[in-house]
Amino acid sequence: MDNMSEEEYKNLYNRIKNDLYDEFLNPETATYGADVVRQKEDKWKEIKIPTSEKEIILEEINQLELVMKRYEEDEEYEHAAFMKKRIENLKKRL
Repeated sequence: MDNMSEEEYKNLYNRIKNDLYDEFLNPETATYGADVVRQKEDKWKEIKIPTSEKEIILEEINQLELVMKRYEEDEEYEHAAFMKKRIENLKKRL
């Protein structure tokens, strides 16, 4: 704010004032923040939560495979082998 001229500051103030009026007071445009809530709800709907045991196991396998690949990239083969064994055990449960 130190770098702003008085005119820039007034313009910013007026813009914020108008935006707040339109969002909360103007009966023609007011959403009372509902659009922000809706955006957050839509974001949560995109996240798929596993519901069955099979989905949970498959998700766990996917995560372990990512970890195993990272261990392999870092040449930590003992850790990668441990992840592989866990993956194989989970695949038996499917």
